[in-house]
Amino acid sequence: MVFEPNATDPPAPTDPMTAFGIGNIEVLDKGRVVADQQLGPVFADHRGRIDLPALAVLFDHLGGLPFFRSGPDGSPCVQARLSMSMQGHVGVDDRLTGTAELMMHDDRFGSTRVDVVTSTGHLCCTGTARNVAVARTFDTHPGDPRGAGPTPTGRRTHGADLPPAIDPTLPGREIVRQISSGVRAAGPITDLLNGRVELIAQERAAGVRFTVSTRPWMGNIFGTMHGGMIAAIVAQACSFAGQANAAAGVDYQLGDLAIGFLRSPAVQGTEVTVEVSAVKAGRRIATFEAVMRGHDGLLLSTATADVIYR
Repeated sequence: MVFEPNATDPPAPTDPMTAFGIGNIEVLDKGRVVADQQLGPVFADHRGRIDLPALAVLFDHLGGLPFFRSGPDGSPCVQARLSMSMQGHVGVDDRLTGTAELMMHDDRFGSTRVDVVTSTGHLCCTGTARNVAVARTFDTHPGDPRGAGPTPTGRRTHGADLPPAIDPTLPGREIVRQISSGVRAAGPITDLLNGRVELIAQERAAGVRFTVSTRPWMGNIFGTMHGGMIAAIVAQACSFAGQANAAAGVDYQLGDLAIGFLRSPAVQGTEVTVEVSAVKAGRRIATFEAVMRGHDGLLLSTATADVIYR
């Protein structure tokens, strides 16, 4: 069987916020910003799970807004680095609330803490963003930031079916091989990212290559790829690497991601590729290194990730 797109696919997204169900962005006092994210099957992976990749756009976007708002006319900025840490599982249909607070800043740099909680108030993701002011321009000043409207729901978040259950006797490497060959569904979030995965042979552990065909909706206000999209793509690549190194019947979660942004790629249909290799693949935790490059080989991003096995 070769998996085809679902007939109930959600409408085409217009930007990263609508694509990932993010809305109700509100600027509070003392350099704080809050926003909601409505989850749903569209953001699930090949296991039918919500993992760190689904939260990356919310985390990154919130991580930049307090510093952007710190200047009298706004401080156009990008992230130099994100450090994200998951704190347990998140329900497929949960509604998350993210809060970002500017910890320090001057006219060039800022540091922002981001916390994301579930609908029951459980902290599910926390970490920091390092902000850097840039001398870039954009067409219109976002006085009303992207995502300030109502949080998307309906087909935007639920217009996909969850993948079928995975046979617990299958080793992780075989699961990824089946996905790469089209025998097994890659998962709705991979479809949303326009991604495809393949195994890379390594001496002792499995590596992966994750390739994404970019789209204009993935862009930021400067017209290049939104940092949250870069983080989501790299995180999903690392998730597949975690799966590829899992023993049969072993569950896993992408526990930590530290990603540095070096350049932001164009979003006009060219491809970006993430190659993930294992630093150490243990029974309880595995550490991976990931490198994103453009279609021309230009280095775009580097990251390290820890995968937790249970």
